[in-house]
Amino acid sequence: MAKQTNNIPMMAQQIVKEMGGRGNVAQLSHCATRLRVNVADPGKVNVDELKKINGVYGVELAGDYLQVIVGAIIEDLYLAVEKLTGVTGAGNIEKPDGPKQKKTLGQTFSSFLLMMAGIMSPVIPALIAAGFLSTVLTIMSVFFHVDAGNSTYQILNNLSQTVFYFLPVLVAYTAAKKFDTEPVLAMVLACFLLYPEWTAAAAEGGFTSYFGLPVLRTTYNGAVIQIILSVWVMAMLDRLLKKVIPEVARHFLKPFLLLLIMSVVTLTVTGPLGGLFTNYIAAGVNAIRGVAPWAVVPAIILFASTVGLVMPGFHLALVPIAMASLSSLGYDDFINIWFFCCTITPGFIALAVALKTKKNSLRQLGFTASLSALLGGISEPTTYGICYKMVKPWYAYFITAFTTGILTGILNLKCYGFGGYSLTNILLYLGPDKDMANFRNAVILVVYMAVMSFITVNVIGFDDSVYDEENAA
Repeated sequence: MAKQTNNIPMMAQQIVKEMGGRGNVAQLSHCATRLRVNVADPGKVNVDELKKINGVYGVELAGDYLQVIVGAIIEDLYLAVEKLTGVTGAGNIEKPDGPKQKKTLGQTFSSFLLMMAGIMSPVIPALIAAGFLSTVLTIMSVFFHVDAGNSTYQILNNLSQTVFYFLPVLVAYTAAKKFDTEPVLAMVLACFLLYPEWTAAAAEGGFTSYFGLPVLRTTYNGAVIQIILSVWVMAMLDRLLKKVIPEVARHFLKPFLLLLIMSVVTLTVTGPLGGLFTNYIAAGVNAIRGVAPWAVVPAIILFASTVGLVMPGFHLALVPIAMASLSSLGYDDFINIWFFCCTITPGFIALAVALKTKKNSLRQLGFTASLSALLGGISEPTTYGICYKMVKPWYAYFITAFTTGILTGILNLKCYGFGGYSLTNILLYLGPDKDMANFRNAVILVVYMAVMSFITVNVIGFDDSVYDEENAA
């Protein structure tokens, strides 16, 4: 069984070695629990040996994209690996020469999801922080009767909304790092879309013109897809300009042309196109919701538990849907609800396993994994450390999460901020307008997940011989 380790430098050395050495690390990043690595040569990665390293919960390799799941020590481990490899952000190692293999449609789609996940992953901590701030505001209002006109309340509210308002700027930076273009210029392009005069004009709607081209006056506050598309085009333009502009003039001419050309492209093409793409996704979700409102969340849980298993990180690629919903409707009844079902459930599954098992090592892991999921919103220790190792707890998890998803649709559960998938943020279901019925439903569903987890774990059972103390040692 993988246990957390205090010897981070040694663990980092082992991971780098089994990844194929520092020369095989092309890009490096991390999320809340995973080390994310683009490797130059996937054939050099020793997945089996990586899984044996003390402190590693699981390993996923999809093409040249490697994820090492380690849990709460990720930040310290990332710094140690970064120091060993000398690779940060977009990295600096090219892939080996040779003919490029043609990707299948499935591989292309998977690569797209991984790209989106890589862009959104660094932004998630800011979104979670905004969610916690919203919870603090709710506590101030409900329990301490602080009025919305209070100056402290207003300033905290401004802080909680800042992340959502300036989300395009944050995403512009991470997208620029992902696509290997100019991060500051990408952020300037995003700020251009949020400039007060443009925002005021966008509120009036209609069209205007820019260099004689028609421009839709629309707001980009909280937009994600639009700026990702724009920065992707910007990266291609950046590479083209590097080739055609003489080096003696590149320092001042390239930034000027990048911003000028991209301002036209963004306002006339990628901005409206990204908005159209987002609207079609929302329309698709609403179509399913209109026919069978109980089916939306169970459908994504079913996908994530089957096909989605071979698409590591795809859940982060769907975060923009939640952002669009929160921005336009003030609540999210899809992505956050999916996370709610599939994060709190593992917490209770781990607790049920810990109370049932006779193995000390599994009991310790179970209690730790339970706290991680229920209070921290991180389910990987349960998923990789318990469910995938013994399999039967995974059945208990799926049954509980899937049926909870059906109930969320029937009860029309809404989350009024991002991060409503841990007990510490349960007040996000109360919302700023004190939606007591919705909050009551959320609490009922938490109780349901707890009861159903204990029933399914005890009825289905599990074989914990894999956690024999001798093997763990």
